[in-house]
Formats: sequence, structure tokens, C-alpha cells
Amino acid sequence: MVIDDQLEATLAPFIAKGAMIAVVGGDGTISAVANLVVGTKAVLAPLPGGTLNHFTKDLGISQELDEAIKSLAYSKVHTIDVAEVNKHIFINNSSIGLYPSSLRERDKIETTLGKWPAAVFASVRALVRLRTFTVTIGKETFRTPFVFVGNNKYALDGLGAPVRTRLNQGVLSVFMAKTVSRLALLKITLFALVGKAHLLTDLEVRTVSSLTIKMKRSRTHVSYDGEVRKLPSPLSYSVRKKALRVRY
Repeated sequence: MVIDDQLEATLAPFIAKGAMIAVVGGDGTISAVANLVVGTKAVLAPLPGGTLNHFTKDLGISQELDEAIKSLAYSKVHTIDVAEVNKHIFINNSSIGLYPSSLRERDKIETTLGKWPAAVFASVRALVRLRTFTVTIGKETFRTPFVFVGNNKYALDGLGAPVRTRLNQGVLSVFMAKTVSRLALLKITLFALVGKAHLLTDLEVRTVSSLTIKMKRSRTHVSYDGEVRKLPSPLSYSVRKKALRVRY
């Protein structure tokens, strides 16, 4: 079955029975099904089938599809957290600023350039066209080009993308640039890649249970699990603890 407008109606009878629903796909595909399964007795069985597969990697699922399918026979059901922004569920992360801008740009040129060249070009273009936000978190106000909010605790301790070792801690990870300098943003990226992000004073890192971001703009583009939508301010982030049953 494919992810389309009929997905909810197609899965509804299986979800009502508390069935196990196996999903082969990338993070966006798995997230779409997780949004329907969350809060029910149905069980999500995620299997790698995308380009990056952050969710299945963080769960420790084999990235070889045949091996991942075989492992279902001796796997167990776990309950994990999901996060939400203005009631929109996400399993990985959400952000405002640079990343949603690059995603929107990538979507315009991906069919022409291909996925990875388009992603690189879009990231560079978003940096060149840098836009900043005035955001208020708690009683503090910042001017920033991006805010990243992760479902559970993300680590920036080594090469590659941020990773999680647990998805049941009931927290959100918040990363936010405290600079509007393009050079400083490149420095943040490089330091994060080599596991030295903790040395930076221009990167605010927090672990919270909930978060409200107020902005001067009435609506802004927000990404979550690779999707981009325009949501109204304020942005309210929270964790739904152990709301998703997952087999792995």
C-alpha cells in the first residue's frame, strides 16, 4: 500500500483490532503511519526503506531489509514517546528557520537535479538568503536563524547526524543558534560534525519537557519529520510519553 489520502481509511479496521502494522519506508513514510497508530493498541513495526532511516537506526533495527524482517520473529513490543507541535505528531524532530527553508527550496529543484545535489544546493541557498526570527522561550528573547526540537535527547558527539540512544525519556532536545552570522553558522555545523558542539557559545542546547516559541510573525513554516507546513504562532511543543507501541 502507498501513502495517500486513503491511508487512514485503509488502516482504520486494522488499528481498531490492535494489529501489528509493518511499514517499509523512510522517516516520512513511517511518521505518516505512526500518526495514525499513536495512542491506540495497534503496534507499529518500522522497517528501513528510505534514504536516511534515522528512526529505524535510532531503534537499533538492522538496515538490511531482509534481516530486519527476520528479526520481527523474536522482537518485542516497546512503548516509546512521540512529540508534537501544535498537535502535529512527529517521531524525530521539528525545526523553524534554515531547515524548512532548504526543504522548500529542495522540493522545487529535486526533479531536475536529483535528491542529493538538490539538497546541497538548497542548503547553500538557504544560508545565502538567511532569514532570522525573534523568538521568545520562557522569559528569554533571542534572534536566531534556526531552532531545532528533537523527540527525546539527541547527541552531537561524533561524525554524522545527531543520534538518540533512547526514545522513552519524556523530554525534548532544543538546539538554537544565538548568532546571525553566516560564518558562525558554518562553524557550528563543523563543530557539530566533529563532536565539539559543546565548546560553542553560539549554540544554545537545552533539554526540556515542553516548549512554547512565540514569534512576531503570525504564521511561519515549520518542518517535522521532513514535512513542511505553515503553522500559527505560538508554537507549542510537548511530549506524549509512551504513546506509541513499536515492535523492534
